[in-house]
Amino acid sequence: PPYSVVDQIYHLASPASPPNYMYNPIKTLKTNTIGTLNMLGLAKRVGARLLLASTSEVYGDPEVHPQNEDYWGHVNPIGPRACYDEGKRVAETMCYAYMKQEGVEVRVARIFNTFGPRMHMNDGRVVSNFILQALQGEPLTVYGPGTQTRAFQYVSDLVNGLVALMNSNVSSPVNLGNPEEHTILEFAQLIKKLVGDGSEIQFLSEAQDDPQKRKPDIRKAKLLLGWEPVIPLEEGLNKAIHYFRKELEYQANNQYIPKPKPARMKKGRTRHN
Repeated sequence: PPYSVVDQIYHLASPASPPNYMYNPIKTLKTNTIGTLNMLGLAKRVGARLLLASTSEVYGDPEVHPQNEDYWGHVNPIGPRACYDEGKRVAETMCYAYMKQEGVEVRVARIFNTFGPRMHMNDGRVVSNFILQALQGEPLTVYGPGTQTRAFQYVSDLVNGLVALMNSNVSSPVNLGNPEEHTILEFAQLIKKLVGDGSEIQFLSEAQDDPQKRKPDIRKAKLLLGWEPVIPLEEGLNKAIHYFRKELEYQANNQYIPKPKPARMKKGRTRHN
């Protein structure tokens, strides 16, 4: 057609936090497989370009550091995280199958850890866990020794990267993340400091298949998209903490008390027995 109903599809659907996707592995798999096939079918029909929100999890627990886009990954196909890791890996496979066979334009963003306001407070991810625990005066729970590393980007940086990728002519996968790497323990200490409260740090046993290192190589995004994160970690964390604090106050002040529903009259004729 000369013009189409839709030009661009951002396919961002999928549970993303480990407790969330492990709780319902089948739904996670279906979203990433059937859901992705549905979106690619739509893109093919209307001639739209599809951007897949893939993940750094395609690299699994990496044996290469930092991770660049040519690294194939190190994933346990039957581990507790497999529904997400392998779901996203096959979603990438599907994109390139549709590109090769049907000429669908695809963009693949391998997204590394992201945070910011309007996150789900109870999503079970490390930043939200720590902020919530610190604000509520609970101990900050660290799984394992806390030496495992993560790299966090602020949400606005990621959004700019996704838009830049979508509007570029780069069809191969591109890492979008912040190469500034910190240990989980450093995050706990920093959040503790920013919240300004006396929570202690509590060490729990390690989570299975928890990646030990995670750091994006973003040279490709810099070179081809002119993109790199610009929001400093502390600034982003302060914004997230501010949002969580407001959210907790709101919840405390507006406890939802269900009102009894008035009995509804049936529409239509009154029945005579």
